[in-house]
Amino acid sequence: MFGRKKEKEVKKLILEHLEFVEKAVQNMVSSAKEYIGGDLTAAKEHGYQTHLVEKDADQKRREIIEKLHKGAFIPAFREDLIKFIAQQDKIADRAESCCDFFLTQRPEIPDKFNDEFEKLLLASARTFSPYKMAITNMFSDYNVVKEKIRDVNTEEEETDTIEWHLTRDVFSSDITLAEKMHLREFIFHIVEISDTIEDAADDLDIVIVKYRM
Repeated sequence: MFGRKKEKEVKKLILEHLEFVEKAVQNMVSSAKEYIGGDLTAAKEHGYQTHLVEKDADQKRREIIEKLHKGAFIPAFREDLIKFIAQQDKIADRAESCCDFFLTQRPEIPDKFNDEFEKLLLASARTFSPYKMAITNMFSDYNVVKEKIRDVNTEEEETDTIEWHLTRDVFSSDITLAEKMHLREFIFHIVEISDTIEDAADDLDIVIVKYRM
């Protein structure tokens, strides 16, 4: 009975952690869109909010690990759950890193690429939507979890396609090689969001299989 109470607390904390991670991604998207649109002041503010929320997510991750160390779930399951939470936390880390990159290095984006960069940004962030649904159902509906993990993979593949086309367009343009490499790094930071979400979804898949054993 006491162990079940701790498990309920961990489940609640995982959802709370998810909320902070989602806010980090949302603030990063707002910041990046404002940067691409030329509103540096607003971009800095949302970048700062991303930083604050990432710290909240990190604190919530530590709370979860503490609860697990105190006996929530069986020992064989705790290690996978800790690994999963660490991977979910990296989503917020990547959001913060993306903001840090464009707000400190200030890559110059030619106007002709603005729409493509925003399209890539939104596609990468959109991967979070099915991931969130998977987490919401992780202890209650295995079929929904599996479906949403597949949706995460589909969204990530779409992001990869957009990334490929944008990278091609950047490197076939008439800007300098240094500018091309700088924009390529910006692209990398954007797609790190969807890549990390997919990695977290993969870890979730393992966690759920072991939870059902």
